[in-house]
Amino acid sequence: MPVEGLELLIPARDQHAYGVQRDYFDHANCIGWTREGDDAHTGCAVVISNGEEGNKHMEIGKRYAGKRFKDILGKREEEIEVDEEGWADFLCAAGSVSVWTLAE
Repeated sequence: MPVEGLELLIPARDQHAYGVQRDYFDHANCIGWTREGDDAHTGCAVVISNGEEGNKHMEIGKRYAGKRFKDILGKREEEIEVDEEGWADFLCAAGSVSVWTLAE
């Protein structure tokens, strides 16, 4: 069985999975992590749920304060704004994965 969205996940990892990683494995059915990025790459936030719709309050870094993120897998249509401390509530649809990167 093919992995849905694999054609988007591979380049997302190549383009955004750099810098400090923060893990949020504090729930049995919804986990997440952020990668802050580096001088040459923007970061990302990932949320995965194998149950109900979920969200994670995660730190992505102060460098993103006031910036907006979008789900490049298209599972969520809203954009999320990072607060002044570098934190945001990143969302995920039920039984799904969302990869959040800077909105253009």
